[in-house]
Amino acid sequence: MLFVEKRGNPEGKPLVLIHGWGMHSGIWQTLLPELEAEFQITLIDLPGLGKSASCLPEPYDIDAVTGLLAEVAPPAALWLGWSLGGIITMAFAQRYPARVSRLITLASSPCFVERSDWSYGMDERVYSQFESDLEATPEKTLQRFNLLQIKGGETARSDLKLLKKIKSGTDFSARGLIDSLSILRGDYRGLYQHTQIPALHLLCELDTLAPAAMIGVLDKLPPLAQIEVLAGQSHVGFLSEPKLLADKIRMLPL
Repeated sequence: MLFVEKRGNPEGKPLVLIHGWGMHSGIWQTLLPELEAEFQITLIDLPGLGKSASCLPEPYDIDAVTGLLAEVAPPAALWLGWSLGGIITMAFAQRYPARVSRLITLASSPCFVERSDWSYGMDERVYSQFESDLEATPEKTLQRFNLLQIKGGETARSDLKLLKKIKSGTDFSARGLIDSLSILRGDYRGLYQHTQIPALHLLCELDTLAPAAMIGVLDKLPPLAQIEVLAGQSHVGFLSEPKLLADKIRMLPL
C-alpha cells in the first residue's frame, strides 16, 4: 500500500498533491502552510519513493501507478502534479475522470526526453547516461539531479538548501528510483491532447527540465486547458516562493 498523509482542514476542499521523480511528499512542506486552512490535503508518496519505497509494482508502469493511487486517493478532488507527478496526474484523470474535478501540472512536460519531432526534452544520450549513472551511483546521481532542478532560478541557493533538507534522513530504494525513472522516457502528448478535465499547465520561465519554450506547442491544446508561465522560477522555484503557487490553486473554480 502507498504511504498517505492527510493534512489541512477536514471540512475544506479536497486537494491531492503528487510529487516528482527522486522525491517524496515532503517536497510540499513550504506550500502546506499556505493551503491548510482552506483545503483537505492528501499527500501520497509514489511507488518506490519516499515512505512507499517498498511498494514496487511489477511491471512498474503508469497503469500500475494510477491503479495504486486509486486505492488511496479521495473519491473526488482537485489534483496537482509536479514534474513526473504531472504526467501521473493526467494519466489518473484520463483513467478515473469522475475522481478529478480539475487538474494542475507544474513544471511538467509531455516528453521529458528529446525526440525527432520534439526538441524540448533532454538529449537522448544525456538521458541514457543519467540512467547508467543512477544504476552505478544512485546517491551521487541524485545530488547532480538536485543541481539540474535549481539551475537558473532566482532562488537557487535557498531551493538547494531546502532540497537537501527534505531529502536528508530519507532512505531511497535504488530499485524504486530506477523503475520510476523509466516512466519519464515515455511520450505523453496524447494525454495532453485528449484530456477531458479542465486543466492548468504551469511552466516555469527558467526551468531546464520542462522548458517554458514549449508553450507554443501546448497553446494548441483543447480549450479546456490553460497554460501559464511563472516568471523567474526554476523547476523547484515553488519551494522558496510557495505563495505564488498557492494563489494559482485558490483561483481555480472547483
